[in-house]
Amino acid sequence: MKYLIKWSKEGDMRYISHLDIMRLFQRAFKRTGIRLKYTEGYSPHPKMSIAQPLSLGYTSRGEYFEFETQEDLDPEAIRQRMEDAMPEGIRMLSCTVLKETKKAAGALITRGDYDVGVRLAKPEEYEKLREAADWFLSQPSVIIQKVQKKSGKIKEIDIREKVRALEIDSQDDYLLMKLKVDTGSASNLNPEVLLQILRERMGISGGEMETRIERAEMYAESAEGAEIPLYLLK
Repeated sequence: MKYLIKWSKEGDMRYISHLDIMRLFQRAFKRTGIRLKYTEGYSPHPKMSIAQPLSLGYTSRGEYFEFETQEDLDPEAIRQRMEDAMPEGIRMLSCTVLKETKKAAGALITRGDYDVGVRLAKPEEYEKLREAADWFLSQPSVIIQKVQKKSGKIKEIDIREKVRALEIDSQDDYLLMKLKVDTGSASNLNPEVLLQILRERMGISGGEMETRIERAEMYAESAEGAEIPLYLLK
């Protein structure tokens, strides 16, 4: 049976790497006695994967973990058993059954919501941030140069088309920037890239803008083009 767990990553756990999180889940399955299916071949490994790795230092309330078990189990029982096996800062929010024929959850992701809390060194810079965001949204394209990992070649990328929504709300002593950006394997934008563009537009350095980034949700796309939160996949 194939399952999808929605989970959160909070507090100091934001500093735990993707590989360490994978090891954490593997150990948790062993402690709970949930038997995973394994791949065939010379070097079998458990059929489990994180849908979309989270950048180090980010928190999240919308992470997903896909896995297959050797026997059919109640999804809520799995969620509770895994919750009991996790350290502080990792919570199991829900568990659902996926169709065996469904593609890997990570391959279905197209968009992601991010909440970015922003504190600036000077009060007047908050208005500059709003102006920079308005400027970005008004542009038909915003081109950056990115070095390709494999070839080392420089490629020009239009990040404007990757930002689907950008809103700024005032809070007590900071601003909350709500983003919807491409988050899939076909197209992806790290929010840090957008923040760097906004800082450059404002004429400030990274040290003058304190940020805390949290991933709020990830989405697949239906055949009709509608966004579906990943936990609603069946």
